[in-house]
Amino acid sequence: MWDLLAAGMVVMLGSLVQTAFGFGIAVVGAPLLVMIYPAALPGPLVAMALVQCVLMALQHRRHIELAPLGSAMVGRIPGSLIGAWLLTVFSAEGLSIFVGAAVLLAVLASSMRFSIRPSVRSMFWAGALSGVFGTSTSVGGPPMALLLQHQQAQHLRGNLAAFFIYGCVVSLVMLALMGRFGRAEVIVCLYLLPWTLAGFYLCRFMPLQRFETSLRAGILSLCALSGATAILSALL
Repeated sequence: MWDLLAAGMVVMLGSLVQTAFGFGIAVVGAPLLVMIYPAALPGPLVAMALVQCVLMALQHRRHIELAPLGSAMVGRIPGSLIGAWLLTVFSAEGLSIFVGAAVLLAVLASSMRFSIRPSVRSMFWAGALSGVFGTSTSVGGPPMALLLQHQQAQHLRGNLAAFFIYGCVVSLVMLALMGRFGRAEVIVCLYLLPWTLAGFYLCRFMPLQRFETSLRAGILSLCALSGATAILSALL
């Protein structure tokens, strides 16, 4: 019972963070859930991210620009196939170390003076990496968030939500075909759903405009925390 309660609170916190920054439910949730309640990974957490992104897309629908996301959506498909394959080859610990190291390298590169600007090629590769990470570990947010970090806050939240709706559906289909998202995972989803909704609506009472000036710093901090936690959880 206490594990379930802790898992629900972790998902609620992740949902609140994602509403504020545009992503975060998996970044916050996955490293903790792998220790508290592994049954929530990867399928149920991806499903909760899908619910969260639908709500956010509706909230920020006026700021969504689908055309620039096209190449990222194309890249998500082969990335998700690779992520599904990795689930059959590597252990959970190996995947955690791989994803954690990749995220930390991306944060390091983004913290330097140069930065990768969104283009057809960079969006494709960010979408592909998001598919690899999202399908294998449910943490698909960092690649796209790092690429779009310089957008205005409303556009960032809306565009990330639109992309992740598509990406989460692709990942869930891949997991279902592998037998990793079935009846047992749906039951976990039903338990986690109220916590996800609670986090979203709780954050709506917060003054989000206060996060505007620190949005990029918050994204980099979340990504660094996610990468470090993923590696530590695997090693320990």
